[in-house]
Amino acid sequence: MGVVWAATNMRTGMPVAVKLLKPGGSSAERSLDTFSPRSSAPERPPDARGKERFLREARAAAAVRHPNVVQIYDLGGHDHGNTHIGMDHQAGESQRTPHKRSGALGVREAAQILVPVLSAVGAAHSLGIVHRDLKPDNIFLCDDDNHGKRVKVLDFGIAKQTAMGSETQDAALTATGMVVGTPYYMSPEQVFGDSDIDHRADVWALGVLMYECFTGVRPTQADGVGQVLKVIMKGSIPPLSSAAPTVPAELAGTIDRMLSRDRADRPA
Repeated sequence: MGVVWAATNMRTGMPVAVKLLKPGGSSAERSLDTFSPRSSAPERPPDARGKERFLREARAAAAVRHPNVVQIYDLGGHDHGNTHIGMDHQAGESQRTPHKRSGALGVREAAQILVPVLSAVGAAHSLGIVHRDLKPDNIFLCDDDNHGKRVKVLDFGIAKQTAMGSETQDAALTATGMVVGTPYYMSPEQVFGDSDIDHRADVWALGVLMYECFTGVRPTQADGVGQVLKVIMKGSIPPLSSAAPTVPAELAGTIDRMLSRDRADRPA
C-alpha cells in the first residue's frame, strides 16, 4: 500500500525515511482471490479507506513508544493527495535475510532477534493494538555503531486497535469477508475473516516466526495459497520437538501452544 524513500530532513540535515501512499494503494486487506500476481491495471488514486488505513499505521506506530518499534516523526499532506509518514531511517536487513544465509538459527542467535520482537509486540498489546501482519519482512535488523544489530518491528499498516472505542472504526475499514494479513503467518481466525480478531492472532504469527527460526522452514509451508490456508485451518503441524530436537522442551512446548488452532489455548 506504500512506497518508502530514503530522504533528508532539509531543516536538520538528518536522514529520514518517508513512506508515501502508493497510487492505487487501497487498504492492505485482500479477499482470497486477490492473493495472485498483481494485474497490469492502471494505477488509480488512493481511496478513502486506503488513506485512513495509511494514517492509522502512523497513529498506531507512534502510540507504541518502544525502542524496538520504528519511530514516527511526521505525518501530513493527506488533504492534498500526497499522504506521507516520516520515520526513522535505518540501515540493515530484514529478518528474512539471516534465514536465507544459514537456515535454522540456534537458540542464542534466535533469542537476540525474538526477545526484542516479543517485547515490542507486548507493548503494542498493552495499548490494545494488534499488529496482524507479523512476518520476517516486518522485522528489521538495523546496523549499529558496535557492529551489532538492533531489532525494529515495522509496518503497522493493518494494525487493529481494540481499546479506547476504536473497534467501531476498525469495523468500518474492514469489509465483510476480507482476509487481512500474509498467508503463511495468518491465524485460523484471520483466514476465516472473523471480525473479533485480537492479540492472539499475533501470538499465532509469532509462533510461526519462532518455529521458522528454529527449523529453517515455515510450519505452514505448502504449494499454492489454497494449500497454505488448508494447512492453517486443518493441516498437521509437526511438534517443534520433533522438527528441532535441540530446542529446550519448555520453549518447544510453548511454541506448539502458540500454534493452537483454538485461540483460547494459546499462551498470553
